[in-house]
Amino acid sequence: MHIAQLEAALELSRSSIRFYEKEGLLTPERLDNGYRDYSEEDLETLRRIKLLRALGLPLEDIKALQAGVLDLPAALRAQEDRLRRERRQREAALSLCRTLEGEGVAYRELEARPYLEELSRLERAGVWLQPPAADSLPFAPCPWRRFLARTLDRALLTLLVLGLPSLVLRWRPGEGLLWELFQNYLIWGLQFLAEPLLLSTWGTTPGKWIFGLRVRNAAGGKLTFWEAVRRLGSLFRCGEGYGIPFYNLYRNYKNYRACADGEVLPWDEGLAYTLRDAKPWRGAIWLAAAALDLGLAALVTVNLTMPPVRSGLTVAGFARNYNDIIRQYEFSSLTLDPAGQWVTPEGVLDLDGPPPSFRYTTAVDGTLTGLSFLYHTPPDLFGSGAETQQTAALLAMLAAQPEAGLLNWLSLVGEASARMGAPFEDGTFTVAGLTVTNETAYSGYEVVGDAYLVPVEGEEQTFSQTFSITRTAE
Repeated sequence: MHIAQLEAALELSRSSIRFYEKEGLLTPERLDNGYRDYSEEDLETLRRIKLLRALGLPLEDIKALQAGVLDLPAALRAQEDRLRRERRQREAALSLCRTLEGEGVAYRELEARPYLEELSRLERAGVWLQPPAADSLPFAPCPWRRFLARTLDRALLTLLVLGLPSLVLRWRPGEGLLWELFQNYLIWGLQFLAEPLLLSTWGTTPGKWIFGLRVRNAAGGKLTFWEAVRRLGSLFRCGEGYGIPFYNLYRNYKNYRACADGEVLPWDEGLAYTLRDAKPWRGAIWLAAAALDLGLAALVTVNLTMPPVRSGLTVAGFARNYNDIIRQYEFSSLTLDPAGQWVTPEGVLDLDGPPPSFRYTTAVDGTLTGLSFLYHTPPDLFGSGAETQQTAALLAMLAAQPEAGLLNWLSLVGEASARMGAPFEDGTFTVAGLTVTNETAYSGYEVVGDAYLVPVEGEEQTFSQTFSITRTAE
C-alpha cells in the first residue's frame, strides 16, 4: 500500500510516518519505480507505535521492544513509574500555584526565595520541579569530539591548500617561521569561505558529520552564511587566539576546560550545538578518514620528490628530470638545456669548467635508452666531483621506469643510493630495469675511509672514470 493509504488508515501524518522510518522503526519495500510499498505488517507496526507513543513511551524503549531486548510488561511498568513521578510533580506544582494565587501579590512584588526553598525541600523528598529543557538551547559538552572534528576539517583544508598546488605546479612550501605563519593564515582564509558555505548549505562539516555534530540557530534552522562567518570569527578570536603560535594552545586548553565543565563556548552563544549519538563506529570512521588524509599528504610529498617525467623519457625529458633533481637537492647551479647540454648560469665563475657532457643513446622513436660520461679531472680531497652528476642522472632516468611509482619511489631511491658506491669504485648493479656501471682507473692516490681518495705525496696523479646507465631491453 502507498503512504496515503497509511495516513488514512491510521490518521497519522505523513511526516510522522517518515520520521519513524528514519528512526528505523519500519523498513518498507522499495518498488522498481522507487516508491515505497508498505505491507500489512508495517501497518500493524505503526498501530503499535501510535498506541505506545500516546501512552508516552520513549522512542528508545520502542526500539528496544522491536529489537527484543526489552519486554512489553517491563516497558509499561517503567512508564507507569514515570507517570507517577510526573503526577506528583504536577500535584506539587498545582499546590504551589494555589498558594501563590492565594497570596494575591503582583509579579514585581513576588518574593521568590521562600518558594524556591520549598522546591528544594520537594527535591529532597523526590519531587523534582525544574524549568523545562526548552528554556535552554541544546549544547554538546563533548570537547574531544569537537576538537577532533575541527582537526580533521583543518587537515582536509591543509591538504587542499598545500597539496593541489604541489600536484599541479610542483610548488614546494617554504621553510621557517614566516612560511609557517603564511601557510597557517592562508588556510584560515580558505576556512572562512569553506566552513560558512558548508554550515549554511549542508548544516555541518566533514569532521562534524562523522561525529554526528550539528550547528543550528535558535529556531532550529541552518545558519546563514554570515551567521556562520561570525561564529567562525569568534572561534578564531576566542578559541584559537588569532592563530598565534603557543597562545593558541593556551586558548585551546582554556576552552577545553570550559566545555568539559558544561559551559557554552563564546562562539556557540545563541546557537544550538547538538550531538546525535556517541556510537563507537564514529570514532573508527574518524580514524580511517585521518589515516586517508595522512596517506594522501604523504603521496603529495613523495610526488614532489619524484621527477615529473615518468614515462616515454626522451633527452628533453631527461634534462627536465635532471634539473628537477638538481633544484630539489641543491646539488649544483648547473642545469641541462632541452638538448641535454650544460647551461652555465650568468655571473657564475667556474674555474674548472662544466662537468663532462652526457653522451646519449636513443631508440628510433627518440626514447632514451642510455647515457654515459667520461671523467678525467683528478679528484681533490672531497672526491671526484662526479658524485652529484651520476646520482642525479640515475634518479632522472629511474623516475621514468615502469617499475617506479609513488608507492615505491622512496624505497627505490634508498636502494639506488645504497648500491651506488664511491665514484672511484668499480661496480655494476641493476635497479628497476636500469643497469648502472662505473669503471675507474687511477694512480698516485690512496683510499681513506670509504669515500675519499687522498693524493700520495711525491707521486704523479692520474684518474679516469667512465659512468653509464643503460635501460634493460624489454
